[in-house]
Amino acid sequence: MDRKKAIAEVKRVFSAYRKIRPSDQKLLKALTDGKLYELFVLAYVVRDLTARGFSLTFVGKSLKFKAGPGYIKLSDPHFEVIPPRASSSSLRLFVNIEFETLGAAVAAVPDLSCHHEIDIVVVADVTTGRPTYDQIMLGVECKSEASLKKETLKEVLGIRRELSYLDKPSPSYLTMLGGSSVDVPARPPSEYWLAFIDPTATQYSASPARFGIQFTHIPI
Repeated sequence: MDRKKAIAEVKRVFSAYRKIRPSDQKLLKALTDGKLYELFVLAYVVRDLTARGFSLTFVGKSLKFKAGPGYIKLSDPHFEVIPPRASSSSLRLFVNIEFETLGAAVAAVPDLSCHHEIDIVVVADVTTGRPTYDQIMLGVECKSEASLKKETLKEVLGIRRELSYLDKPSPSYLTMLGGSSVDVPARPPSEYWLAFIDPTATQYSASPARFGIQFTHIPI
């Protein structure tokens, strides 16, 4: 299926859901172009991991759209991710997950600032509930704005800081599991992407790259 047909099919599914669940206003509000873009980015991540040598299997009947951040539940639809040369899954890929921040781990009195959402995450398969910052192996933020604002950098820089300390470049978690070589200047060595539509957004990438934020242009 080409991209045009894929967009039409996803919109058809959204429209059908609105018809059968018209009272679910909170969830219907979440079915926006942003959620549509998350689907495209999810497909890109699956292809990228496959190209890096990982094998992925979808678990569930259909993706579960969430109106807000949630916890990791193994009963929810997700992807099992098998590293190269492994015989069984040791990773899982979920969408719209809230994690416990690095700041929460060192804070004497945790408060509402200690949890943040990431659109797409890859974690160890033993992870359940709200993952901690050091259980995130890959995090992906999806920005569907036609014109990416500089304020977005503050957001992604903040999430990167809440995932890791700045450190000298070293192999990422996924690299250590046998994937193609990716070094990140982070401890713990999670990978963190900003996926976006706006082709001019790369003009903001130089400084964030020093902190291990990978700018990934994924147009629709």
